[in-house]
Amino acid sequence: MSRAPTVTSTDVALLRSLGRARSVVDASRAVGISRDRAVYRLDRLARAFGGPVVASIRGGRAHGGSVLTPLGDRIARGGFDSVELLDGRPLAAFRPPNRLSGTYHRTPTPRVRVGRSLDLAVAFPAEDGARVSVLLDPEAVVVARRRFPSSARNVLPGRVEAIARGPSGLGATLVVRCGAVRLRVAVTDEPIRQLRLAPGARVLLYVKATALRPVGRAARPRRTGAPFSP
Repeated sequence: MSRAPTVTSTDVALLRSLGRARSVVDASRAVGISRDRAVYRLDRLARAFGGPVVASIRGGRAHGGSVLTPLGDRIARGGFDSVELLDGRPLAAFRPPNRLSGTYHRTPTPRVRVGRSLDLAVAFPAEDGARVSVLLDPEAVVVARRRFPSSARNVLPGRVEAIARGPSGLGATLVVRCGAVRLRVAVTDEPIRQLRLAPGARVLLYVKATALRPVGRAARPRRTGAPFSP
């Protein structure tokens, strides 16, 4: 049975980065995800393989940190096929990415305009005025109730419309309306409690430009007698 719904190449990259950095924060930065998302992935791996993959250490010259357990080290060195899943089945349902379509603009910075009000900063090239589609992984979105320092170029205000629980109560998916667009956001139980998330709650979604991935081939802009104006 495929492990894709539970463990991915990002997970093994996270473990290998942790083996070198000995810090969840540094390892999460190395693979381009938030610390909270890294902790979520490490907890999920522990449930999938039947034991912790990371252990915390305190004191000493390094003033503490995180190290791989023997199980985590074995997975990092040999890959997921070197260790059997605890129960042989995925622990989390596959979440298809959000798919958004809009118009690409090169200036003043690369962005995709979705509808009339949503501008998304992106990090890929396309022809000015082209129609493009982008994918956004629900796990690549960080949800907050107020602004905080972040390198994310997209901070989208929205309102929670619904909270869908995962199988066996593991995690949840938020449905957040941002203007005329609905986005799905993967969260764990802890931020739901800490942020008091419920239908109607106003939130901010932090999305890095690199998390918006183009799909297919961009459609060329229509040529008319008037020059294109972004």
